[in-house]
Amino acid sequence: MKFIDLFCGIGGFHHALRDELGAECVFASDIDQKCRDTYKRNFGIEPHGDICKHREDVPPHDILCGGFPCQPFSKAGFQKGFDDDRGNLFFEICKIVNKHKPKYIILENVRNLASHDNGNTWKIIRTSIDFLGYYTHDQPVILNTMHFGVPQNRERVVIMCKRKDLGELQSLPDITKRPRVDNLSDYITHGKPPNLSPKMQEVEKVWDEFIALGLPIPKFPLWTDWWDREGTDERYEKWIDNNKKFYNENRAVLEPWLMRSRENPKWVGAVRKMEWQAGDRRDGDCMGTVLWSSRGSGIRTKRLDYIPTLVAMSHVPVWGPERRTLSSKELLRLQSFPEDFQYDEKAVFKQVGNAVNVEMIKGCVRFLISNGQLF
Repeated sequence: MKFIDLFCGIGGFHHALRDELGAECVFASDIDQKCRDTYKRNFGIEPHGDICKHREDVPPHDILCGGFPCQPFSKAGFQKGFDDDRGNLFFEICKIVNKHKPKYIILENVRNLASHDNGNTWKIIRTSIDFLGYYTHDQPVILNTMHFGVPQNRERVVIMCKRKDLGELQSLPDITKRPRVDNLSDYITHGKPPNLSPKMQEVEKVWDEFIALGLPIPKFPLWTDWWDREGTDERYEKWIDNNKKFYNENRAVLEPWLMRSRENPKWVGAVRKMEWQAGDRRDGDCMGTVLWSSRGSGIRTKRLDYIPTLVAMSHVPVWGPERRTLSSKELLRLQSFPEDFQYDEKAVFKQVGNAVNVEMIKGCVRFLISNGQLF
């Protein structure tokens, strides 16, 4: 079978279709030059650029796949949807489908696509697919990479479509009861040296001292700048009130730590916030017993069982036991790319965050095209 790989990135769909079906890629495109370079390096195919400029170059094919741009629908963006030029790329896909009538279509996007614009975005997509002559599921199919045995909490909408003359789709299995996995350690190359920047070393030290105070750590985000500040912010009034209450109830313990920490010139900005997602504090807990990352919203911590969603930004998680960020190889493993995958070290973090997970797409290919089991 022949497939085209739209918005191909670094080739997650390519690996899945080649490995699961032995399918042949006859066309690929991506607007990002660095992604095209990585794709060519791994598959020997030179992807085209902007699909809007190369739609007429698309050859006949059996399968169309693509992770069309998610920014217009993501909670991390402005959520303009089809009012964003990138959102309108879905209709470029429709034009290609209308011309070539492939047997199968597999598209991937962020979870928020399912509820964007109060469900109207999905209705437009669903109606368009039906009009083109394809079956797809009535409701958005939301899959988690963890459903496929990979320890990354990454939810995505996957749109699986089958041309109507080929018969109806299989019924979906129960997705809500799929077990989670907690095997992150298996994806880690243990024994690497620490590599935290001087600032992150200081941030780690400050929050280590906080954890060592022995207080129960609240479930709400800790915003230390609000602990002793007058006033409030109506947008976040409940969280601010909770922070002030926590501080006042434990002031004798917290105030010396707070004053001392504020004297640290590197403990400034968003790192003064911390969200403890590691459950109840345990004896011996410290920043070395959790996975943590520095984000625009502050420091986020969790246990060492699985990682949060990889994103196309520099929020590379820190493997606490070794005081280092996860490596490029480890991040690629967590997107199910093979060990011999060739990558650009300077661009890989963004590329991995934008990639589709290979194991998840393999399951979708198996389910849609081979009538096999999804999981």
